[in-house]
Amino acid sequence: MRETAKNETNPAWQESFDVVVIGSGGAGLTAALTAARAGASVVVLEKSAKLGGTTAISGGQVWAPNNHRMAELGLPDSYEGAREYLLRLVDGMTDPEVIDAFLRHVPEVIRFIEANTPIEFQCCPALPDYRQELPGATKGGRTLDPKPVAAGPLGEWAEKIHIGPHFTPITYLESEKWHAFAYPKNIDFELVAERIMNDVRTLGAGLVTGLVKGCLDAGVRFETETPVKRLLKEGGKVTGVVAEKDGRPYAVEARLGVVLAAGGYDWNETYTKRYLRGPVEGPPSLPHNTGDALRMAMDAGADLANLNEAWWCPSIRIEGEEFEGKPAYRLTRGERSLPGTIMVNRAGKRFVNEAANYNDACKAFHFFDAVEYGYANLPAWIIFDAKYRARYSLMTVMPGDPDPEWLPKAGSLRELAEQVGIDPEGLERTVERFNRYAAEGKDPDFHRGESVYNWYYGDPEHEPNPCLGTIDTPPYYALRVYPGVLGTKGGPVTNAHAQVLDVNGDPIEGLYAAGNAAASMMGPGYPGAGGTLGPALTFGYLAARHCVGRYP
Repeated sequence: MRETAKNETNPAWQESFDVVVIGSGGAGLTAALTAARAGASVVVLEKSAKLGGTTAISGGQVWAPNNHRMAELGLPDSYEGAREYLLRLVDGMTDPEVIDAFLRHVPEVIRFIEANTPIEFQCCPALPDYRQELPGATKGGRTLDPKPVAAGPLGEWAEKIHIGPHFTPITYLESEKWHAFAYPKNIDFELVAERIMNDVRTLGAGLVTGLVKGCLDAGVRFETETPVKRLLKEGGKVTGVVAEKDGRPYAVEARLGVVLAAGGYDWNETYTKRYLRGPVEGPPSLPHNTGDALRMAMDAGADLANLNEAWWCPSIRIEGEEFEGKPAYRLTRGERSLPGTIMVNRAGKRFVNEAANYNDACKAFHFFDAVEYGYANLPAWIIFDAKYRARYSLMTVMPGDPDPEWLPKAGSLRELAEQVGIDPEGLERTVERFNRYAAEGKDPDFHRGESVYNWYYGDPEHEPNPCLGTIDTPPYYALRVYPGVLGTKGGPVTNAHAQVLDVNGDPIEGLYAAGNAAASMMGPGYPGAGGTLGPALTFGYLAARHCVGRYP
């Protein structure tokens, strides 16, 4: 069966729906829920055996300026402030009308989800926007965190949702309250055990569980293990799809429209090498993100944008750990921000403010050395000592646990450097200089610990700077760190209604895109925690509203 075709005569439809949604992450589920609640018949086609996409294995936060939960706590925000912040952040890469559509509608999207699902959001008042120096940034409140959601009411569908290996079932707000990134001992493990026993979910898994329940209640049909192979067009309009079901072609008519929400291309090696600004070595995203939506959008004649960008993140891994048959990578936070660590390249040199937000910190991996003709900051390692090891957690390894076999260590910095392939003299010089200033709580080289965001993942009990501490007590450790992505940002250009545009800037009738399947409205930036899901949910909602003719 051919996988691509344009403007061919439609086959005999095997089934017909008003709206066909491709992909079951946050964007797709919100689109399906919105269309169904508007009275449309909806099917969600998901190529994997489980629902939720990357959303299900994410932190599940939603960046939503001017949300009502923020207002309930008396935290200040304004449409004008958020707009000023985003316009500076996207650096001219996004149509202001798209930004305006997001800001106007994201508060109502949050209320819509709460009204039509078991989800209740809570505000994270201390979690700041990522770029505090930009006008319009806030020191907390724009990020929303889903409260725990029970999976039991889903029945058999409860087992058909992705559960990631990265997160303990606690909310982000609880992590904030307990300072869990610095002190996992503060976590209420009895509460965690109770949630596991009762299958109560948090973070991304909780968000997806609630959205799936809302969709089922609204009459949405789900078809798993049904990969879409191509879009079908007639007279320039997208009229349906051909998928593969039980090994056979499955033609589905979309009377009103198709919503592309199948994620990005982070696990498509051809696409990542062809389009992204630099290497991707450790994506902690869902391995099913192989660029299906991008391929279909190109085949439909869509204009494309932002292909060189991603939701970047330095990632780490436990040797031998896998997820969905692929190596499992984890997002770094405390390992870069807590006192007593630095990140160095093979020359033993620091190259970035380690405590900067993960999107911006990761871009430093892609500095190209014109003399050596290669990436100067690859490979890279996080360096720390016995003090750090005794005080803080390291992925699944707690203070007091034996050192794992996969973690290189040595009695001196020189021995450690020689063991992993770092220039010994360079590392010794770097650590000597870093220690001299860290003892005073200063970092003249990269200004670590000088922003509210830097402090958020630091140690509140460490003085004078919660992000800076000396590295001077053997043994010393080196943890390999990789340039990773939470998802890619490139895809079809969309307008304020989430309609996919062709190369002339005209809407392709019947085709919409949202989430990582669309060109991100955030351009090169990342506004704050939940900066992926805020637009994903909002434009999934707007796509469905426009598709069913309910757009105000």
